[in-house]
Amino acid sequence: MQVRVIVNCGAGSVDDGASDEQRREIGDALAAAGVSGEISFVSGDRVTASVARAAAEGPEAVVVAGGDGTLGAAAKALVGGDVPLGILPLGTFNHFAQDLGIPFELEEAAAVIAKGDVRRVDVVEVGDRCFVNNSSVGVYPIMVALRDELSERRGWGKVRAAPVAVLHVLRRFPVRRLTVTAGDYRSRTRTPFVFVGNNRYEIGPRGVGTRTAVDGGELCLYVARSASRARLVWVGLKAIVRGTAGLAELDEACATEVTIESHRHRLEVALDGEVTTLRSPLRYQVRPGVLPVLAPVPATPVGTLTDPSGADATPGRSD
Repeated sequence: MQVRVIVNCGAGSVDDGASDEQRREIGDALAAAGVSGEISFVSGDRVTASVARAAAEGPEAVVVAGGDGTLGAAAKALVGGDVPLGILPLGTFNHFAQDLGIPFELEEAAAVIAKGDVRRVDVVEVGDRCFVNNSSVGVYPIMVALRDELSERRGWGKVRAAPVAVLHVLRRFPVRRLTVTAGDYRSRTRTPFVFVGNNRYEIGPRGVGTRTAVDGGELCLYVARSASRARLVWVGLKAIVRGTAGLAELDEACATEVTIESHRHRLEVALDGEVTTLRSPLRYQVRPGVLPVLAPVPATPVGTLTDPSGADATPGRSD
């Protein structure tokens, strides 16, 4: 398999000062799996353009090494095309790779790329940006910006800086006046937190922050109604322990489009863990199946039902 490899030199697990060593590690892992191709190290703001140029050369895949923000930037260049995205999870958290079932170990991730199984997954567009995981407005983007500032100023890793940033933001507890619309749901509210997920996220005792599907063609919306710091923390704990059903302080809706309006002309927004500023209103739209990715194919496709005898019971199908 001939590929092009783009490495974000600012990703969480990429050491910009040891690029030659990491180039060898990536090259060796891919070669062991039977994959070869040119490896380029680029800065985070050049990922989209670099992936677009690489895809135009007609490789069998564009392999991107980095975290969730890197993959969101890469997705923008590949949506709607036929060149698949290969993933080497070298970020801090790697949620997208986890939800796709891609191993975090370099050699095992390279083996997934070499196998060549292609899945088409959903991407969400908002303004001129897109994301593969989720977006939020309110306390989270402020916390992320502070976390990144602490990481740069004090030389901390993101994991170490995150709890300090959370405490600082909770002291300030910013609340936004927003109008949120999603299908039949519409709310004008003062809220500390709005979350828009690419497909449905699990929140409850079975798991927090994972998805059962990345190709369901829907957006998952959560709007917090908590008016105080203590109440927001309490709601979060209840959601983790009991799930979100029945929580009066948390609105939940699913739709294919979500709009967030503010009296402010611009809003700080988190997209796949990266913070940017976008014009209000924010208009989110899911684009089903537009991103081809090299990833393990689920044993049972989403939407397929089976009865206890093991026969296919998908509605509308017959043998």
